[in-house]
Amino acid sequence: MDNGDVIPGLGEKWSFMGATAMEWISGASMGILMQEFVFGGGSKTVPLLLAVLLATTFGLAGARKKFPDEEKGVANALMVKMGVFPPRMPAPAELQPIWSGAPLRELDSEREFRELRLDEMFELDSTLDEEQ
Repeated sequence: MDNGDVIPGLGEKWSFMGATAMEWISGASMGILMQEFVFGGGSKTVPLLLAVLLATTFGLAGARKKFPDEEKGVANALMVKMGVFPPRMPAPAELQPIWSGAPLRELDSEREFRELRLDEMFELDSTLDEEQ
């Protein structure tokens, strides 16, 4: 299909009921931990175990599906909420709201750009403004 059409789900990982294996494992782990430490264990808490397992699994799957880059998007969003810069990408606007504190009107004369006289080379030509 070289006509530019996108095949939905082509690069999608294996999933069961829309959740990946890691999300199912995370849900099972959270269910076991909640049953042991919060609910007190025992067979009477199995419905709560299943509720926690399913809620965690589908909660993680839903969070993953909100982002176009899936797991990386979730990780980046969590890192931003914690105030940590995500790796290998520019700082998001939430962590760096001001990209340019004040636009420079003139460069310092000690800058290499000025010493090489590049500012004169790249000046806007006034004839361009008059033509438009």
